[in-house]
Amino acid sequence: MPSQPERDDVMQQLIAALQQFTVESDVFVDVFARAHGLGRSDLNAIMWISTGARDGRPLTVGELAQRLSLSPAAATALVDRLERVGHVERAREPGDRRRVTVKMNDKALELATAFFVPLRGHMDAAAEGLSDEDLARTAAVVRRMMAAVIAAREAALRP
Repeated sequence: MPSQPERDDVMQQLIAALQQFTVESDVFVDVFARAHGLGRSDLNAIMWISTGARDGRPLTVGELAQRLSLSPAAATALVDRLERVGHVERAREPGDRRRVTVKMNDKALELATAFFVPLRGHMDAAAEGLSDEDLARTAAVVRRMMAAVIAAREAALRP
């Protein structure tokens, strides 16, 4: 069992690595988004819309607002902007015509592919030599740290 100073040092290394990863990811998203005439929120929205579609749970504008920590009006403006440039469209749910979700168009799918496929290649190369067990354990740690970030964000949003 590591001593408290050793644990503190390891935790500090983990937190520092995650902070740097976050910043580098943000810079990459900015560079990619600007290269395609989009803002960071646009690309983040496309990612969340894609995730919802992949999971079989299309997002409403309100749900997208929550995921991006935007006001409903700002999320509506963002979806309007993405709709104007042909990345998304609004669709009424067949089971509940009052529920309107945001659906990706082929243009956004192509953009998501251009973003994620090369990134996946770099990440696969970075993980070369790591065991499946190491990767599974790392994924579990990252999910726990992400939950901590979400909890901190929610606490920061409370008055």
